[in-house]
Amino acid sequence: MDQKQNTKTQTGEKAATPQKSNNKVLFWILGGCLVLFVITGLVIGGIAYWSYKKVKKEIKENKPKLEQWENQMEKIKEDVENQKEQVQSTFEEEPQAVPSGGEAGMLPANSERQMGHIKKIYVKGGKNYLDIDYIQWLTGEAAEKAMREDGECPKTGECVVLNDYYIRNVNPLIRAFEISPDVEIFMQTYGAGEPGGDISWNQQISFNQFRSIFDTNRKPHLKNVPYIVEIQNQTIIKVTEQYVP
Repeated sequence: MDQKQNTKTQTGEKAATPQKSNNKVLFWILGGCLVLFVITGLVIGGIAYWSYKKVKKEIKENKPKLEQWENQMEKIKEDVENQKEQVQSTFEEEPQAVPSGGEAGMLPANSERQMGHIKKIYVKGGKNYLDIDYIQWLTGEAAEKAMREDGECPKTGECVVLNDYYIRNVNPLIRAFEISPDVEIFMQTYGAGEPGGDISWNQQISFNQFRSIFDTNRKPHLKNVPYIVEIQNQTIIKVTEQYVP
């Protein structure tokens, strides 16, 4: 009887062995699948992260270029607007110029007043002439607006107009005028820089004194300041120094 029981026990153990083997195989299969899933997830996640970093880097690297392109487009737009204003100003505001050298021009016979930089004074045919390049002397809101248009101030934010004036020359052009023998000349800083010299408002000087400013280098600052000229029948009858703060 004992022999029969032993036989049954051995038979049961042999029957259980295949079941355990199947469980181990299933365990390893599931474990392998899990590991494969984890590895796949890590690979996909790594690729996604790498792609994200690459795209982010490219955006960061190209951002200055995009901003530069935007600024260039904005500058082109501003240049077009400025050119448009210059063309309008040329046809609507600027008087016709007398050619350099004093030949007859197309200026109207009535009087006018202009401001500009005097380039030189000279004699031709026994008469005195001066060459002048007109400018705009702007103050207040007009000065601020012009500075923004010319790129001297940021497009937005504060714009500081030093001493509340801005000199603008959108249409550089040398004009020549005969100087009247009876021309009147008034200066503001003729004596400045000399011993005892100071600002003297509307100090009248002779034409020879005025001409010496441009013939010599004794008063160099007076060569660069603007002057207001009064013109009558294409002839300069009055010159006034514009005081520059």
